[in-house]
Amino acid sequence: MTFTHKVTNETVRLANIAPGIFRKVLKDVQIKGYTIPEGWTMVVCSPSVHLDENMYDNPLEFNPWRWKDEELNGASKKFMAFGGGNRMCVGADLSKMQTSIFIHYLMTSFRWNVANKGHIIRQPYLNFNNGIRIRVDEIQKRK
Repeated sequence: MTFTHKVTNETVRLANIAPGIFRKVLKDVQIKGYTIPEGWTMVVCSPSVHLDENMYDNPLEFNPWRWKDEELNGASKKFMAFGGGNRMCVGADLSKMQTSIFIHYLMTSFRWNVANKGHIIRQPYLNFNNGIRIRVDEIQKRK
């Protein structure tokens, strides 16, 4: 399920469920003329990185092929859906595995289409304020 893994990464990149990651500042940091003092707590907004045109070509486009040559088992400055470094989510691999299995069976055992597209809002996470409805039909297997 190599390609399914790429689909999972792209899905998580576009629709991160954690709008931010809290981090303690270990030493004074200078960013664009501002100082973030040591000891402060800051929030890293991962969707702002995941949707940055400087990090990804066409960042709002769903493109699993962008992960073709990427290895994401450790820390990354451009993909932080599960945290990063020694603060990586302990359930990251389990979550990716479950998502990959779900996507695999959804795509190979069912036909589905969007019945009501809904209205997409980024706050900064992905939200459908009126929901999104899909129609799912099981594929009839030959006996």
